This record gives sequence, structure tokens and C-alpha cells, in this order.
Amino acid sequence: MTESTAIQSCLKHRDPLGFEYLVKKYRREAYMHAMIFMGNAEDAADACQESFARAFEAFSRLQTLDAFYPWFYRILKNCCLNMLSRKKTSDRYRRQNIFHEMEEETPSSLYEKQDEKVRIWDVLYKLPLNHREILIMKYIKECRYDEISVLLEIPRGTVMSRLYHARKAFREAYESITAETQPSKEMIK
Repeated sequence: MTESTAIQSCLKHRDPLGFEYLVKKYRREAYMHAMIFMGNAEDAADACQESFARAFEAFSRLQTLDAFYPWFYRILKNCCLNMLSRKKTSDRYRRQNIFHEMEEETPSSLYEKQDEKVRIWDVLYKLPLNHREILIMKYIKECRYDEISVLLEIPRGTVMSRLYHARKAFREAYESITAETQPSKEMIK
């Protein structure tokens, strides 16, 4: 197979074998370009994977294509820039929170934080497995909706629905445990 026949096969029939040929031919070059943008191997690999997936979907909207890589490079570049933009926004938000938290740190507040972590894990382990699993993926492992969807083999909409119900169950269980651990007004008198 040649690049030209692979492109024609993808354009006319959305042929996965033709696309596989193009991926194999350009994956190293794409990875090196993604490394330039992203700066680390994991993000570069993610950018390449997402870009190749976008390219395969985009073939259905093309009438003609003379050369694959120049066209693909634009997709790769845009994907990398979008990922960097999201990462930059996320990093800025985290830095702001870290600086804000550092201003408020005292031995007492550190102890309370540790106590709070224990309480959160206690609540998580009291929840049903499906609630605990999705909450840990989203808030502890910081997975995106799409990643959770793939891992749990459920649609993205189902991920959002399950997270809603899991958060609700967590909130109720947390409030219940917090109410149990708070001293009653009679004990304070």
C-alpha cells in the first residue's frame, strides 16, 4: 500500500486498514512534533492519540487530500495547543489554591486537614462500590469524563449521571458522619 492509496481508501470507504498504514508511517514524526509542544512523553502520546482519532473522524468530511501529514500536522498542532491551554489554566488554578492554602497553614489547621482526610475516606468506604469507584476516579485520580467512560465502558452521559448520584450520596453520608461527630449542645453546657 502507498500513502496515496491509503488516503483514497480512507476518503472513499473510511477504511481502517488504510488509516492504520498512515498512522504507522507518521506516528514517530507526530510524536516528535508533539514532544516539542508538550514537553513530556505522556502528554505527547495523549496528544498524538487524540489527534489521530480526530483525523480519522475528519476523513468523512473531506472530498480530496493530496498529502496526509501536512493536513494532519494542523490537527496535531491544534490539539497540542488546546491541551496546553487547558493545562495552563488548570496549573494556574492549582497554584492560586496552593498559595491561598499556604497563607492559612497553622499546626491546628494541618491537624484538622488530616482529620478531614480520614473522615472523607471513612465516608467513601461506606458508599456502594459503584459510587466510591467513580468518585475516586474523578476526584482522587483526577480522570476526565472521557477517561472514566473508557475505563468503566459506559457512555459519557452515564458518567455524568453516576457522578451526580455519587456526589449526592457522598454529601448525605458526610453530613451524617459530621453530625455524629459534632458534640451536642447538651454536652457543651
